[in-house]
Amino acid sequence: MRTHAAYFRLLAAALVAPLTVAVTGTASLGQSAPAPGPSAPSVSLSLHDAMTMALANNLTYKAAAADVGSAEGQLIQARGSSYPSVSAGYSYVHTQDPAFFLVPIAQPSGPPVFQKAFFSATNINNVNATLQYAIYTGGAVQAAIGAAAAGFSASESNYAAVRADVLDSTTTAYYALVLTRQTATITDQAVDVGKQNLSTSQQLYEAGSAAKADVLKQQVTLANAQVATIRAHNASDLANARLANVLDINLNSYINPTEPLGITPPVYSLPELLQDAQTRRPEVAAAIDAVTIAEKAVQEARAGTLPAIGLEISEASSKPNFVNVPQPQLSETLFAVWRFFDGGLTHGKVVQAQSAVDKAKINLHQLRNQVDLQVRDAYFNYQAAQAAVTAADSARTSAAESLRVTQLRYRAGVGTSLELSDALLAYTQTQVQYASALADQSTTLVSLQRAAGLL
Repeated sequence: MRTHAAYFRLLAAALVAPLTVAVTGTASLGQSAPAPGPSAPSVSLSLHDAMTMALANNLTYKAAAADVGSAEGQLIQARGSSYPSVSAGYSYVHTQDPAFFLVPIAQPSGPPVFQKAFFSATNINNVNATLQYAIYTGGAVQAAIGAAAAGFSASESNYAAVRADVLDSTTTAYYALVLTRQTATITDQAVDVGKQNLSTSQQLYEAGSAAKADVLKQQVTLANAQVATIRAHNASDLANARLANVLDINLNSYINPTEPLGITPPVYSLPELLQDAQTRRPEVAAAIDAVTIAEKAVQEARAGTLPAIGLEISEASSKPNFVNVPQPQLSETLFAVWRFFDGGLTHGKVVQAQSAVDKAKINLHQLRNQVDLQVRDAYFNYQAAQAAVTAADSARTSAAESLRVTQLRYRAGVGTSLELSDALLAYTQTQVQYASALADQSTTLVSLQRAAGLL
């Protein structure tokens, strides 16, 4: 499973890098950036709403649903081979000139008179019905049914896997938008505080308590803060478009995420997660079904070495016939076919099918190992994300206190403008890092649930 921690760290670094001022107050983690103009469609979405919309609109998910329907149809067809088939037919034949021969008829006097004797009818109605039943096929029908059933199960497993992937990608895009909106709010506040600090520096300079360099330093700090907020809003707009793309809605839509970054992280046990993954992951279930399909193919191939026994019952009649009387024709046929030699064709099919079984078992074993590693990776990332939230919260508290003291020192004339800028920068960075840690905790939780098959 992919890890989202690096993504959010890089995003936070890119947004904070040019910033040299920070907010003096704690930014609300639920606050969002201002919405665009009224021309853009706006929609408020919780994470559950976003997931529901993604599942309804995702084309890959729809295609997987169609595959399930196709596999179900194949299973119905395979099961149909185990039942008798009954067919009925009707035909109507019209002959312009029916066949005849001349029959001499003796007369009381004179030569005989020839009369036409018809032996075919002008109009003939044919009705027939046939029943066919494969009594024994050497297990070929049963193997085909088993393979189709396993294929149907595999398609359902793939459907569940695609669903989990959609939920995972939607969660990542959703919290990326929440994070960028929060970062934009932080940088907006940083600009406001930069303006206040510049005003304070100018007042101190005019009173003779600060140097001109302090004013210039705060002007540079404010300019950098304005650049940072532009970058933050651009990142927010891009994250908005990416989430809209995941949801398959108008990319000009303004999405207002209502989900907060902070969550109550559930506690998981690694041994239990590893066990759940092997029994609940749809990919593992699909791989098991692949082994079953391959084994059924071996049985079907071996059926070629066994006899096939079948029964056919037919009933047909034509009216009129040459004596103008309907004659039902009922026939029963019991047949058996046993191919003793086919030049190695059947043996080759068995060898090929057995090799497919071996490969399917290897793929299953390999997948189980991969799933095990994915769960471990996701679990450790989740643990690290929880620790990062605690550390970022502590750093944010420490930076807030440091900023408060530095501001008091600067106003009292015992601090420098550089100290103030550094304190502001440190506090802003810890604000963004805290928001990033919360977003990472949420996404690593979903990734862990995805790896363990718990979505």
